[in-house]
Amino acid sequence: VPENSSIQVAKQAAYGSSWNANSYHYEERDYTSWGKKRLNELLDKVDTNGLPFSAKSQEFTLELKTEMKKLDGDAWCNIRKGKKLTCFNYELELAFKGHIAGGTNKWDLEGKFFYEVAVDDDEPETRFEFKQRYPFQKEVEKALCNFVTAKFSVFVAELSAKGNGQKKEGFAAKTETRVQVGQYQKYEQGPDGVKALQETAKKYSDKMNAAAKEQDKPAKHLHCENPTH
Repeated sequence: VPENSSIQVAKQAAYGSSWNANSYHYEERDYTSWGKKRLNELLDKVDTNGLPFSAKSQEFTLELKTEMKKLDGDAWCNIRKGKKLTCFNYELELAFKGHIAGGTNKWDLEGKFFYEVAVDDDEPETRFEFKQRYPFQKEVEKALCNFVTAKFSVFVAELSAKGNGQKKEGFAAKTETRVQVGQYQKYEQGPDGVKALQETAKKYSDKMNAAAKEQDKPAKHLHCENPTH
């Protein structure tokens, strides 16, 4: 695969819909229709434009035109906890026709290329069918595979750029951090946070202790008479 051509994707920072506070909740966005259109633009009726390859210390070029015969698959993005995962799986069948050029010689070349790839694959699965057989067929296969993978890497980069959304401000950007304590929830921050609870409890305890002292009664250590949530 050529340098900088990659079908690998990683989780990215992303922003969900306006209702999705802090982009925490799961969202899925479907890009299957866009994906089919874009892959056809990249691979259907496309010239290889003198794609070079080497075999047995000789230099050759592939002068071919591709045709998309079959395209099945899906593309989508998931957003969860402020991260986006780009996902896809595709099966392609490409026909190709043209010639191999080497020096002053040309050889006809025609066949089909089956290309299957998914987001968690390290590399695509490929299979070829040729009408003609040449001693440097493996080199031809590698050159064609690199050509298609380079096109597919463009598709993956464009798909990865989709669905990032815009950073939200105000209420939708804010969530309170919570920890579960038994059947209750204790807020660590916000207007009813731990610090506020401690201050409320101390003020009430001081008030009750002062009243008890005036009446010559033992001090009572109470937390709070009012609900805090």
